[in-house]
Amino acid sequence: MRERTHMMLRNRHNQPADAETHGAERGLDRFEGFSDAVFAIALTLLIVEIKVPGSPEGPHGYSDLTSAMAEQWREFLALVLCYVVIGAYWLQHHSSGRIYTKSDHWFGAINLLFLLAIVVIPYPIRVWCFHLGTGFEPVASVTLVAGLALTACTWMAKWFYAMPGCRLMDERLAPDFIRQMTRRYGIAALIQIAAVLVAIAASRIGVVIALLCVGFFLLPQPTPRYKPGEEPNEAEKSNE
Repeated sequence: MRERTHMMLRNRHNQPADAETHGAERGLDRFEGFSDAVFAIALTLLIVEIKVPGSPEGPHGYSDLTSAMAEQWREFLALVLCYVVIGAYWLQHHSSGRIYTKSDHWFGAINLLFLLAIVVIPYPIRVWCFHLGTGFEPVASVTLVAGLALTACTWMAKWFYAMPGCRLMDERLAPDFIRQMTRRYGIAALIQIAAVLVAIAASRIGVVIALLCVGFFLLPQPTPRYKPGEEPNEAEKSNE
C-alpha cells in the first residue's frame, strides 16, 4: 500500500527517481518484520544470561541468598545497559518507518550489518560490566565504546545509502527535515567515534560520553515534516 501510494505521487508530480536503486525494489513489510524479530530476540535473550543462584549454572557455595543475588550486580547492570542501548536503536528503527518507503538489495545488506551489530553489542557491554573496577577496565572500556561506535556507523550507512535523491526515502519529506535528521545522526556517530579516542586516554569518561549519546535517542525525535500540500493522509498515517 505504501509503495503504491509512493509511485502514484511520483507519477502525479512527474518526478522520476533522482538516484538509481540496486536490484528489485521491495516494500518494507517483510524488511521491518524481520528487523523487529531480531530486536525482539536480542532483547529477550538478555535475561537468559543471568543464572539464578543455586541453579546448575548459577552461583554456588553461598550461605545467604540475598547476598548471592546482590553479588550478581554486574550481570544486572549489563542487562540494564543492553536493554537501554538496543531499545534506543529500536525506537529509531520504529520511527524510521515514516521516512523509508522501500528497500533494495544493498539497503537490505547494510541492514543485515546493522542487525549484526545489534546482536553483538551485548558482548562488549558485558565485557565492560564484568571488568569494571579491575585492571582490565581500560581495555574493556575501549571494547565497549568501539562496539557502540560500530553500531552507530552501521545505522549511518543505512541512512546515507537511502538519502541521495531520496533513493529509498519518502519523496514528500521536506528537505530541511532530512538535513536536520542527517545532522542529528551524523553528529551522534562522530561523537561516538571520538569517544573511542577519549576512552583510550580516560576510560570511564569515554564510556560516559558514548552511553549519553545513545541515551539521547531515547528522547522523542522530531516529527517528520513534509513539502507543502504533500502531507500523508490519515489512512497512510494509521499504517505506519
